[in-house]
Amino acid sequence: MPAISIILPVYNGIKYIEQSVNSVLQQQFTDFEFLIVDDCSGDGCWEYLQGIEDKRLLLYRNEKNKGLFYNLNFLIEKSSGPIIKIWTQDDVMYLDCIKEVVAFHQRHAEIGFSYTDRDYINADGAVINTVRQDRTPEIVSTALHSQIAFITGSIAGNIANVAINKSILDEVGVFNERMKISGDFEMWVRLAKNHPIGFIKKRLLQLRNHKGQLSANEQYLIYHLKEDIEAYRILLEYLPMVQQTEGRKLLRNNKFIFYYTLMLKAFFKGQIKTGVRFFKLLSGFDNFFILTGCYIRNKVLR
Repeated sequence: MPAISIILPVYNGIKYIEQSVNSVLQQQFTDFEFLIVDDCSGDGCWEYLQGIEDKRLLLYRNEKNKGLFYNLNFLIEKSSGPIIKIWTQDDVMYLDCIKEVVAFHQRHAEIGFSYTDRDYINADGAVINTVRQDRTPEIVSTALHSQIAFITGSIAGNIANVAINKSILDEVGVFNERMKISGDFEMWVRLAKNHPIGFIKKRLLQLRNHKGQLSANEQYLIYHLKEDIEAYRILLEYLPMVQQTEGRKLLRNNKFIFYYTLMLKAFFKGQIKTGVRFFKLLSGFDNFFILTGCYIRNKVLR
């Protein structure tokens, strides 16, 4: 059994796939299996992958497109390592990434999942970091995770940051395949219910920002809100009442300010149906008059 399983769903990622895959195969730590599923790509990805010769590589291909969270579940089922490192086709691992992840999980067997610090790069691979200081502790409790989730959503920021303790998946179940955007956030919420989260305070990979990403496509913002609300309902259900009340306050003054702004922009642009959909989702989850007051206080009066 390998020490860790690295899983990579691929779909029409030929522009960056070779760099992404090579950054895995060249890792200092070599005791891993690397599982890749091609989600019916039409740009040459599958042909490139078939040409790789490495005994650690296990290749699969879908005859029709199945989507991200189906493919993650498929690869998890096929994997044999006790740690599942999620990887993506656009990004780049530093040489010590897997070594550090495995060592961290061996030191902290109690965590549900870990995520790492990271660098950001643009489409051409140039580092575009902004100066920041992340004071999140190495071990994040359920209570602290809930506070962070109410403010920012997904604590990891990107699915490529994450490694999951596979044994914990038996408790919480697999990714929600109905979701298009927030299936990772919803999974982190479930994992954090009974287990702390690990934060590896070292930049172990490069996350690429480019226009072709799903997260950069405006048509998915409605799905983002709808699915975020599903995750927040799960989170609120298992928190004590005091934390629920505080959590709703944090949401109103942080994450929901973003969505309220998107709603207003849609109305101002004449996108009435989109604006109404945002309104229905927000008002269906919380008191819209309170949300409006929070928006005015945070965006107008300030």
